[in-house]
Amino acid sequence: MKNFIILLLVALITFTIVLVIYRPDLLEDIWLWVVGLIGPIIGFTKAAIKSVSKFIKSLD
Repeated sequence: MKNFIILLLVALITFTIVLVIYRPDLLEDIWLWVVGLIGPIIGFTKAAIKSVSKFIKSLD
């Protein structure tokens, strides 16, 4: 599970860097939304990971 999360994070960072380098005009419209919503996104992600981990442990 941790490997998947790390892989997903690396993919998102790589995709963002590629967009910044090649198409910065696409990010101009959404960067403020991303900055404003980063807290709730992180909180939701932590809660989702916790509930999925509990579910996987309950299956064992």
